Amino acid sequence: MTFKKAGLLTMLISLFIFNACKKPTTIGLNVDEDLALNSQVFIDSTLETQLLKEDSIPTNNQTNNPLGYFKDPVFGNTQADIAAALTLPSGSTVKFDASAVLDSAILVLPFAGFYGDSVNTNYKVDVQELNEPLYESSGTPFYFNTKQWAHKTNLLGSSNIFSVADVKNSLTIADIIVGKKDTVKKVIPQLRIKLDAATITNLFLKADSATLSNNINFTNYFKGLYISLDKLATTNNGGLFLFNTSASGAARLDIFYKETKASKVDTLLKSFALAGNQGNVASHIKWDYSGTVLATEIGKTNSEKLYLKGLAGTKIKVPFPKQKLENIKKLGKQIAINKAQLIIKVVDGTQTPYAPLPLLKAYQWDIANRPQLLPDESQNDPRNIGAGFIGGNYNSTSKTYVFNVTAYIQDLLSGKPDYGTFISALSYVDAKGNASNIGRSIIGGGTGNYKIQLKVYYTDLK
Repeated sequence: MTFKKAGLLTMLISLFIFNACKKPTTIGLNVDEDLALNSQVFIDSTLETQLLKEDSIPTNNQTNNPLGYFKDPVFGNTQADIAAALTLPSGSTVKFDASAVLDSAILVLPFAGFYGDSVNTNYKVDVQELNEPLYESSGTPFYFNTKQWAHKTNLLGSSNIFSVADVKNSLTIADIIVGKKDTVKKVIPQLRIKLDAATITNLFLKADSATLSNNINFTNYFKGLYISLDKLATTNNGGLFLFNTSASGAARLDIFYKETKASKVDTLLKSFALAGNQGNVASHIKWDYSGTVLATEIGKTNSEKLYLKGLAGTKIKVPFPKQKLENIKKLGKQIAINKAQLIIKVVDGTQTPYAPLPLLKAYQWDIANRPQLLPDESQNDPRNIGAGFIGGNYNSTSKTYVFNVTAYIQDLLSGKPDYGTFISALSYVDAKGNASNIGRSIIGGGTGNYKIQLKVYYTDLK
């Protein structure tokens, strides 16, 4: 950000101008008490907007993955299922003794969030066996939300969620300690699903040493798990859960079993982690917005309301044509841009029952229509002043999202072309958090009472 002083004479002239400007306008000068006296303000509320549908997004290499079925009356129906390969326990050779007898097999899915109908809604989670490997020996590719995963029809297990309060409530469970007396412990909020004993015995306890020697052999043998929400058993409008599927071992399949050696019986545990941030967990996400008000707005220019949705949802194009920049240039021949902000307003009354997205992203296209960070955020640009400066967080007091785009506007004024400027719930430059943004926002567009604004603080150095 650049701040320049114009000298005592300019400051005195600016002071008289500020005292004279009492009435705010949508395009013109106005006073901002937070600025130095030699800064003036230009506000443009005539920006054009266009609502567009997102392309498909990669859903593996994520820390969190969504699962659910959400019937939003404005945005339509969203379904998210999870495909997960299991990874072998690290640090030791995996081997089950011939005497091993299964006690239980528990799929553990730590809660990471929820969005949807939190009142009187029941959910039934089903687990089936994948019928195709999730990754290949050539490396872990990107899997997109449009991929439909082949899976077997028989259930390995299921569990009910009767209250979304479970997302925040810790649990007390049995703690198996090898060689010592078992005890109990408190664990983070999690969904625990008991899997079919006979199937797990045949697939795991009876697997040979070659199968359990490395993850590639193991995944080719046991493809993994397919986790879905039973739509028919979901009451009311449903919702979307987030589960922590990182490689920390929090999401895992726990196999409790007994082995007998020298007439001594001991209960043992082996855990097979879901390594989502290593690419081994993906989500199939399907969105049907037919018959909704949103469906009529896709592709339109300058609508009064815009509809931003996370996951594989929507985005907004905000062009900066030449005539917009000319309005700024007309303010003076020697304009110094002190600060520029893009202000997006949430339409009043749309914050309930579903809260707005906590964070939006701004990015630009390059000449090849590839997404790039704005210079205000890019580490490759000397004008950026640190991660997170660009903004985009939802302010519940002002009901706005504010983006700091000073360097970007400076570039456009200097003649650099605008190949496309976009606002989205997703980060196209870093796709690793895209499967976590499960909310939605209704914001103002190019017309009406909640119009998007470009606010420029400047100094005339003439």
